Order: sequence, then structure tokens, then C-alpha cells
Amino acid sequence: MVEASGPIDDADEIMLRQVHPILRQAGTVASSAFMPTENDQGQMSVDRASLTTPKASFDLYRENGRQSAAVYGVGVGEFIAESIACHADPLPATEKLKANPAHAYADYNGIGANQRKKKAQRLRTAALRRGLLHPPA
Repeated sequence: MVEASGPIDDADEIMLRQVHPILRQAGTVASSAFMPTENDQGQMSVDRASLTTPKASFDLYRENGRQSAAVYGVGVGEFIAESIACHADPLPATEKLKANPAHAYADYNGIGANQRKKKAQRLRTAALRRGLLHPPA
């Protein structure tokens, strides 16, 4: 069963972020890993830790043909502190992709490029403080 979409307001819930291998090198993570790419339409993809585990999120991401070197977590409350709302956005299966009922997004729309970078740096700091969630170091 796929949960309905909508805003997520549980400040304690952790959002799981996949980090592409080029954004995690020599033991460090680029802050750009914590902001949407140009193709994301201002919506950075994450998975809800209340609905999946870091390992399951990582495995599904890679099974769907994407690259990830690591999973880090950012709390909904940490996003809210940056004026970034999180929304549930479960994805149904398609011909090419497996379903992802834990999918959500952090909405950066309305935030300018310079502010996105500053917010991403602070979210990166929060994620690093929480630590690597998967794979085990």
C-alpha cells in the first residue's frame, strides 16, 4: 500500500538522502549533495526513514539504476529551520522502475541559488553530525 502524498510535519522524522559517488570523495561530502539538481524542478528527492531503512533505501536506489555512495540523514525539523518543507511523494512502479512508497521531497522552490547553497551547507553539517547511515564505514 502506497501512503498518500502531502506535507510531513513530524520534526523528528529523518529524511534519507542518497549521495552520488562524485559528491563523496576522500571521506568528505559536498554540500551540493543536499540541494536539488537542475533536473529536480526545485524538489530534492529523499526517502522517509519512518517507512524504510537506510540500507533498503540504498539498495532500491541502486536497483533502479542510480548511483549512490552513501546515505545520510537530515531531520524534517532541520529542513523546517531552513524554511524548506518536506512532502511525502510515494512513487508507483513503472515498466523500468520499482515502486518507492517511502519517497518524499524537500521543496527548495522559491529559494534563490545563493540561499540554496547556504542552506545546503548547513544541512550538510547536520547530516555529517548525524553520521553516515549506510553503508557501514
